[in-house]
Amino acid sequence: MTTYDRTRDHGSDGTAVQDLVVAGFGPSGIALAAAVEDHDDATGAAPLAARYLEKAADSAWQPNLVLPGTDIQHHFLRDFATPRDARSRFTFPHYLQQSGRFYPFTLMSGYVSRLEWSDYVQWAARQVRGTVEYHREVLSVEPVADPDGRVRTARVTSRDPRDGSLHTVLGRNIALATGHEAYVPELFRPHLGERVFHASRLLPGLAALGDVPLRSIAVIGAGQTAGEIVLHLAAQHPDAEIHSVVRHAGFRMYELGHFSNEVYFPDETDYFYGLEGEQRERALDQARATNYAAVDPDVSTALYQAVYQDRFTGRRRLHMHKRTEVTAVGRTADGRIRLEAAEVFTGDRTTLDADVVIVCTGYREAALPRQLAPFVPHLRLDGSGRPEVTRAYRAETTADCEVGIYLDGLTEWRHGIGSATSFSQMAAKADTIHRDLRARLRRPAAPVAA
Repeated sequence: MTTYDRTRDHGSDGTAVQDLVVAGFGPSGIALAAAVEDHDDATGAAPLAARYLEKAADSAWQPNLVLPGTDIQHHFLRDFATPRDARSRFTFPHYLQQSGRFYPFTLMSGYVSRLEWSDYVQWAARQVRGTVEYHREVLSVEPVADPDGRVRTARVTSRDPRDGSLHTVLGRNIALATGHEAYVPELFRPHLGERVFHASRLLPGLAALGDVPLRSIAVIGAGQTAGEIVLHLAAQHPDAEIHSVVRHAGFRMYELGHFSNEVYFPDETDYFYGLEGEQRERALDQARATNYAAVDPDVSTALYQAVYQDRFTGRRRLHMHKRTEVTAVGRTADGRIRLEAAEVFTGDRTTLDADVVIVCTGYREAALPRQLAPFVPHLRLDGSGRPEVTRAYRAETTADCEVGIYLDGLTEWRHGIGSATSFSQMAAKADTIHRDLRARLRRPAAPVAA
């Protein structure tokens, strides 16, 4: 077992070395900060030297998708801290008590709007006493070798998107909590811009159109976000035709079975982690229906009622293009977006012109986060080029490297669907990482070369 040196408080250039640097201060980063500070509060020890970096201006949760009438899909007790320690000052019940809404909330049958949950996320971010720096987009994590050749620290370089300035910080442990990246199919990418954009840019994308008359809007995809957007557009643009394009027979509902949803329990993560590669892929395929490419019962009912009412009144504003796949994207003479599509079984072709196309094709998890490219010589990779990762979400490193590299929310392929972006295990995941981190910090110092 490698030893861990905490005697070096500064790098060779005099820069202070942090015990922990977290890239990303969204939900995963906030949950980890909560675990760190709850421990510091409980023990009365000197606070952990931690730095939290976030590229956005604040920690708003999915700010471009907080639509009226939408709610969260997980239980509100699966928050930043309750599963780890219900006495924590970071819990959702504590947020309700502090806001004076505890008793009114109890009459809401447990449903939390996206608006309120987003407010809770930002409230929790403000409770963190450690150093949080916004407008810091992490570009790279580089190994820093000591004179004896060992890598005991990493240099994290970030950029301020406002002025392009670069900033660096040194850390003994690095947690990447940057989340999944918006996925746009190849045929849409050349057309991204004012008229074609990913759902993650929904509200600013629509706002940027200004007074442009919208006669026709196409929504590509069949997940929860796509369903909510169709309903939102139908309400906000009563004179526009809404075209929903899905490859299946229509919007499917999530797998809501009690037993199948136990995949979001920590014990299931232990089980999934113990499987071999092909077994994990099969298990993940089975679990996907609980969270991906489907909608909840409320959205399914609302969509069907809207389409039924549309047909009943004869308005024909909502067009559900089932079993349809976009095959080509182009432009019309007047600047509209032309979608060429085909029925997935019969091959029958159709053409659809739209003023705006919203791509709701979800998010992807990178095999290797691009920020870690400089660290590749010190990472143990599997046959697919992914880092070998411990149960504690720490990347395995070579014998000459003592830096802890944690992949927080970036190992769905290794730890299962509950360890990705869902809130269900946010607190449990942070607890696992935090315990591993503290164990490393308690190790005796290694001899340092002169």
